[in-house]
Amino acid sequence: MLTNPLRPAGPPVNPWERVEAEPLTAREGSTTAPSAAGTSEYDQVMDWLQEHHAELLADPQKAPRSAVTAAIHAAVMTRALRKGDADRLTEQVTDQLLGAGPLAPLFRDPAVTEILINGPQVYVERQGRLAPALSLPSPDAAIQCAQLLCRHEGREYQSSRPLMNFMWSDPGRPGDGARINLVHHTKAPNGVAVSIRKRNAERLLDLPDLLHLGMLSAAGADLLVQALAGGLNVIFSGAPGTGKTALMRAIGARAIGSTERVITMEDVEELRLAVPHVVSLIGQTDRPTAEERVRGDVSQEDLFRNTLRMRYDRLWMGELRGPEAFDFLEAMMSSVGGMASSIHLRRPELLVSRLYQIACKYQLGMPRDLIANMVAETIDLIVQVDRDGTGHRHVTRIAEVTETAGLQDVFRWNPQTAQLEAVATLSADRTAWMRAHTRTVAKVAKAVSHVAD
Repeated sequence: MLTNPLRPAGPPVNPWERVEAEPLTAREGSTTAPSAAGTSEYDQVMDWLQEHHAELLADPQKAPRSAVTAAIHAAVMTRALRKGDADRLTEQVTDQLLGAGPLAPLFRDPAVTEILINGPQVYVERQGRLAPALSLPSPDAAIQCAQLLCRHEGREYQSSRPLMNFMWSDPGRPGDGARINLVHHTKAPNGVAVSIRKRNAERLLDLPDLLHLGMLSAAGADLLVQALAGGLNVIFSGAPGTGKTALMRAIGARAIGSTERVITMEDVEELRLAVPHVVSLIGQTDRPTAEERVRGDVSQEDLFRNTLRMRYDRLWMGELRGPEAFDFLEAMMSSVGGMASSIHLRRPELLVSRLYQIACKYQLGMPRDLIANMVAETIDLIVQVDRDGTGHRHVTRIAEVTETAGLQDVFRWNPQTAQLEAVATLSADRTAWMRAHTRTVAKVAKAVSHVAD
C-alpha cells in the first residue's frame, strides 16, 4: 500500500497548527498562517486524497500540477463548506502538496525578504528587521517543513548531507528563485535550521529605486556607472543582507552596453543582470566530492576554466569566497576591465586579510604579500554597503585602491547629513583609463541625466 510521505505514521500532524503560548498575531510584523476550516477538515481531505488518489500523493511534485489541483478540488467539494472556508482549505492543502506548506503565506508576502526557521520558531525579515512570524507545533513539524522544501526540489532530507544549498523553483508563483540554506537537525541542537532569502520579483530595483530609498547619492551612482562602463574593476563589500547584489545589478544595468557579452558565475542565481547578452553559470564554491561529480555537480573553479573557451567582454562573479576568487583576480589582470564581484567584509580594509584567509582555508599556498600585490594591480574601487540600526541599507564608502593595496576614500557617508558625499576625486591614471576604455558612452550619459532627475 502506498503511503503519503507528507503524512507520517501515527497520529496525524497538521503542520499548520499554531502554538499559541502567546498571541503571535499581536506581535509587530507577525503573519498568521491560514486556518481554513480546522484541523479535522484538513485531515479528512488528506484522508480522502490518500484513499482516492494515492498515486498523486506518493510524489505530488512529479505528478501533473493540473491533476493534483483537480484532485484537491474534488476532495474539498466532499466537505460541504461555505465558499470562504472551502477556498481557504483548498489553498492550505495546495500549499502543503505543491508549495511551501506553512511557509507559503510568507512566500506570498512581498514585504518579507528573509524567512528563518529555528526549530519550531519561524522568523521573518521586513525592511531590514527581524520579527517572529509563526510557531510550528513541534520540532518534528519543523523537520516536516524542511522535508517538504527538499522534496519540492527533488532532494532528500538526510543526515548524510547535513548542509544543503538550493534554489526554490516555482515559475510564475511567489517564492520562485528563493535561495535556501538548510542545516540538518542532527547538526543543530535546537532543531533544523533553515534560512530562506526570497526573490520578490514583482520588479527588480533599478538605480532610481535605490536612489529613492537613500542607498546612495546620485553623484556616487554616476561614478560607479562611469567606472564600470570605463573598464574599472569594482568590488562590492559588506555584511550579508546589506544589498550588495541589488546594487551590483542596478549599476550593471546602466554600465554594460547592449552589444557586450557578459558571463556571470554564482552558486545560486541572484544577479540576473538586465542586459541583452548574458550567460549565467551556476557552480558550487567547494570542490565537488567524487559522488557529487558523478551527479554532475561542478565547482566555480571548473566554470572558470571553461570560460577561457567562452568569448566574453565582461566577467561578473556573484561572490568571492572560495579558490575561484584568485581565478577572478587573474582574469582581471588579463581583461580590459569592467568586472565586478562582491565579498563579505565588515570594513573594506579587511579585503587582503579576507582573501588570505580564503587562500589558507583551501591550502593554496599563496603568501599574503602576493595577494596584496594582486589586489593593488587588479581592483580599482571598493564599495562598502552597510545596514544601520534602523535596518536602512546604504553605501558608506567608495574607496580607490592604492598602489600598496591601501584605500583612498572618494565618497564617504556623512552621518550628520545622512548623505553619501564626495571627499576626493579619482586619480589621474584611473580617470584617463576610464576615458580611453568607455564602451557605452551614450548609455552612461543617459544614466547620468536620468539619475540626476
